[in-house]
Amino acid sequence: MRSYLLVTICLLAITSAASADEQPAATFRIAIEVTVSDDEVKERVATYFRNELRRLGDVEVTAENPHFRIYAMVSEMRTDRSTRVAYILGTSVTTFFPDGYFDTILRKDLSNAAEVSQRLEEVPVYENQFISTAGPTEANLIETVVNSVARLNAHVLQPRRASD
Repeated sequence: MRSYLLVTICLLAITSAASADEQPAATFRIAIEVTVSDDEVKERVATYFRNELRRLGDVEVTAENPHFRIYAMVSEMRTDRSTRVAYILGTSVTTFFPDGYFDTILRKDLSNAAEVSQRLEEVPVYENQFISTAGPTEANLIETVVNSVARLNAHVLQPRRASD
């Protein structure tokens, strides 16, 4: 019984040491803003983005202090008879400064404002832009959102994960 207890304690110690060495998964906070004239389409596209981003596992969709903001512009191509023939989805990904960021770098007397302004001009704001066209069905629109999130993941998020 003692040897069983000793082995169990050793295994627990090894397991907890291995867990302590593992890095927690990076968490990205992403805000979504959809622009389209039809409010119903706007809400559906926002929902598709939220669902697909959450599937990545390390993304929180929130407007509070986001790391990135996705601007999705949706347009519909129509024939002369007003029949929709395609959706066009333009997606821009921007970087945001965290809340309180300027409080940490800008002196209260603003004596370093010119230096801060010069440094901020060198900071990239646009991380990436994608434009996609899709067929006229809702399934085509969903597929386009899925592809946009896959591009965001590959071109923006994955490099950040690798650098951590």
